[in-house]
Amino acid sequence: MSTTTMTTSFARRFAADIRNAVSGKGTPADKRTITVLALALLCAAAPLDISQLAMLLVGAAAYALLQPVSLPHSKAPFKKAPTVPQPKVPTAPPSPPLTPSASPAKYVPPALRPGFARSAPAAPAAAVGQCRMERAAPRPLQRLPRAAAAAPVSWVAPDSVRQPSAQPVAAPTFEASGWDAQVNELVAQLLPTAAGDQAVERLAQRVRLVLRQLVPEAEVTGFASSAPLRGCAFGVAVPDVDVVVSCDPEILSSRLQAGANRHARGGGSTDHRQLQKSALRAFTDRLVASGQFKFRRSAFSAEDPKVTLLPTAEGNAAGAPLDVAVNSATPLHNAALLTECGRLDARAQALALLVRRWARDRGICHSAKGHLSPYAWTLLTIYFLQVVEEEGAILPPLDGFKISSRLAGLPSKSDTKSAAAAAATAAPKHAVGGAGKSVGALFKEFVAFYGKSFDVRREAVSVRRGRRAAPALALPLHIALAEDGGAASEVGLNIEDPFEPTRNLGASMTASGVQRLRQELARAGGLLASREGASLTALLEPWSPEEPSQAA
Repeated sequence: MSTTTMTTSFARRFAADIRNAVSGKGTPADKRTITVLALALLCAAAPLDISQLAMLLVGAAAYALLQPVSLPHSKAPFKKAPTVPQPKVPTAPPSPPLTPSASPAKYVPPALRPGFARSAPAAPAAAVGQCRMERAAPRPLQRLPRAAAAAPVSWVAPDSVRQPSAQPVAAPTFEASGWDAQVNELVAQLLPTAAGDQAVERLAQRVRLVLRQLVPEAEVTGFASSAPLRGCAFGVAVPDVDVVVSCDPEILSSRLQAGANRHARGGGSTDHRQLQKSALRAFTDRLVASGQFKFRRSAFSAEDPKVTLLPTAEGNAAGAPLDVAVNSATPLHNAALLTECGRLDARAQALALLVRRWARDRGICHSAKGHLSPYAWTLLTIYFLQVVEEEGAILPPLDGFKISSRLAGLPSKSDTKSAAAAAATAAPKHAVGGAGKSVGALFKEFVAFYGKSFDVRREAVSVRRGRRAAPALALPLHIALAEDGGAASEVGLNIEDPFEPTRNLGASMTASGVQRLRQELARAGGLLASREGASLTALLEPWSPEEPSQAA
């Protein structure tokens, strides 16, 4: 090929590259061509020698000729594949938000948490009572018949189905014969004793020694409503011993936060109820980790959050169960009322202990299961003794209780009158009614009063007023709703707390709890009115749920 032909071809290619670059259709090679042209014009305008310009032009021509050889083959432009519309998958509706009435999750003690390591010195396995939990093998699925699968399933209360018991409890037996003699024998066993008080004080001292490492300022007090008994029905669910840890909320919050205890969640909370729960978790962790107590159950959804523990003792024998609470005044109020009942009339304290024992053995004294609390049963007994006698009540209103009236912030009768005024206006003393009636006879009247005479729709239990009347305006009324969410509801008892008139202690009852109360009152009334004579052993027969086959 001649030089003229090569020059002409190069000129044509060079002109085509310029057109493509200017129109925007050019490739990166066209842009490089423009760059070379710009450099050539710069060299032509610059004051260079002829030889230098010639070398630049030869180099530029050689570079332009080598471009088609060195450039790779151009790739086809990438085209994005068309998107295929995907069918929409229906999503499940969002879960409803938790409400304050929802029951929180159950507390799990540290000894049962996976990966827990005991920080304290290891105690003997027999004393600590450790147990191994093994994963049960999955059961094969069974196909139900169509008739059984289509049958409607009725809701059953969790505590209304019998479960196997490792240590069954039988009804108490008595050496005495006759209703009144058996009642007196049982009351003698229930009344508090000096030995029982010392045992409760030792329990409180054990709790105090463990918790003083975490909160040195805390005060630990033990209360026993009756003689601590072991081996009775529902003894662990409803203990007779209460241990209250009292501490200033600000100090308690700072101690929990500074302790850096991994189990004390929300230790810096200033909310009173949340602080109680956080402190209970931290205290329970310490008590169980010490090896001196075993965890049994917790009741954080109750009005007064508490934890039930079982102390360990020498000889592998466990002591009486106890409830641990934080900054709770209910055990103090209950103990003050029972003590003053014994001072005003010994039969009042004996009847209250008998009623509480009957309610516990028959399974209607556990507030966590939708029933009344032991404190509420104490108020029911006192109110009955205030209003039952027409010729004279056995117990006065709350202002006649010297200690309890002061705890409630009410002026007692002894404080409103001076000695001179009392001599001038000698008011008659409280007339004691029911003279000559035994504790057994009063219990029969107690059952008849709440089973037939008391009107739950129009009356309220008010120990503070001590007379039959409609509920006070400040007392919120309680309607027990069905547990299965149905429309069925029950009108429960409205029980005013004399130390907090706006608190209704009957609010712990559910619809099934109200029904069970009526059933037990009817059962007790039938046993007490039998011709064969009332039997305390039959009356205190431990209640047990129905068999699973019957509940289904």
